Amino acid sequence: MKILVVDDNKKHRESALDQLSTDHEVVTLDSYESAIEVLQRGCNIDVLLSDLLMPAEPYCLGPQGLKLLGHEIPIGLVLMLRAAQVGIPLIAVITDANHHCHPMSAALDWIGPAYWNTNGNKLMKINTSTVLIAHAPLLDDGRKNWQAALCTLQNK
Repeated sequence: MKILVVDDNKKHRESALDQLSTDHEVVTLDSYESAIEVLQRGCNIDVLLSDLLMPAEPYCLGPQGLKLLGHEIPIGLVLMLRAAQVGIPLIAVITDANHHCHPMSAALDWIGPAYWNTNGNKLMKINTSTVLIAHAPLLDDGRKNWQAALCTLQNK
């Protein structure tokens, strides 16, 4: 499978490569602007794995919006919707943000338990895409467990 991973944190991008590149073609990106460009082109992506919160970029911003540069925004949700529009079959938006420290992370609790299990209790359908939105399980070294997200999307 061709997997696109979007995360502004280098250790999480490296984690994705470590976990997934043996069995899959993995492309990692560090910004949502570059991810939108890839999604616009199509590129036959099978899976999008995205961080939920990333720093605001100057993409299409006017003077008022530029005041928010660098603030974390839930851009992973926008990437998820765009990926579903273009028909990417499997999409996960996961965060390592503590739900006591960020309101968007806390809001994820409204759609179910803070962490998912392998029964896929956080899976949804958007268009023809299977979608997971959740807090990320972490590996012992603090990096995201992207493999767990992929297995949940695949109902394994």
